[in-house]
Amino acid sequence: MKDTESMVSDREDFRSMVIARLHEHPGEFLKNHRYIKERERNGERYQTSGVILLLQFSEERGQYEFVLTKRSHYVVQPGDLCCPGGHVSPHDKIHGFFISRGLSPLTGSHILRRGKKSEFDEIKVIADYLSTALREAKEETGLPLKSVEYLGSLPPYGLISFNRVIYPLVGLVKGKWKRRLNWEVEKIVTIGLREMLHPEHYFWMTFFDPAENKKSSEINGRNFPCFVSADGDQKEILWGATFNIIQSFLRIVLNFTLPQIPPDKVVYKEIPESYFTGNFQKLPRKGFRRYGGR
Repeated sequence: MKDTESMVSDREDFRSMVIARLHEHPGEFLKNHRYIKERERNGERYQTSGVILLLQFSEERGQYEFVLTKRSHYVVQPGDLCCPGGHVSPHDKIHGFFISRGLSPLTGSHILRRGKKSEFDEIKVIADYLSTALREAKEETGLPLKSVEYLGSLPPYGLISFNRVIYPLVGLVKGKWKRRLNWEVEKIVTIGLREMLHPEHYFWMTFFDPAENKKSSEINGRNFPCFVSADGDQKEILWGATFNIIQSFLRIVLNFTLPQIPPDKVVYKEIPESYFTGNFQKLPRKGFRRYGGR
């Protein structure tokens, strides 16, 4: 029996294990989807989005790694690490129709292994969010559809205060691709799975407001668990929804649990003025444009 760190270094065995574990712990998208629809009929409003957690095998590192995007200063929550994704469009539902019937160039469609009507209803919901996430990945990074193998889904992640639900899917990037980052993405950040298993990389994170020269946690009394990764000379902080989605993956696939973090092990993240609004300006009769004229 291989230990966990050896497993993430085995190209074929780890891929097979991911597929098996995600199949054993399905995300139950349909159940969540129906619940939201029922609440919406009662007058509540929800935002839903599909995101894809991308894995790739690094020959240089000799291990699997997560492929994340770092949000540019033109969008909300600039500087945060995230998974490509967005809201379902009518075009996504058309592509989702083809995915659900095995007529898409998407490879490794393990969702097609089910046969009952209730299972097919689940497939249709998964396919729509998968279509959305793959479209966004292509728009944001240039990643071609045919370069992704779908491996399975993770439990939906709810942002209760925003009435927002994220539907995470897992995809394997096959080979290299010509990266073409759009204006939403500053850069691509990769994090090795071996590093994510080491407790020394985990911290508490608090916001620092440079405009007021004080820590936001002193106001709201909250710290957030996070993972700190070295990207060259720069440190990247993984926290929030993406952090929790990855922790869900590690728990289901590798039985990994978040290590206990000492209360004084804290990192600070600057919160710019545009953090919750995005760096946009509104022009009369012309809608929105990004600062910087891009």
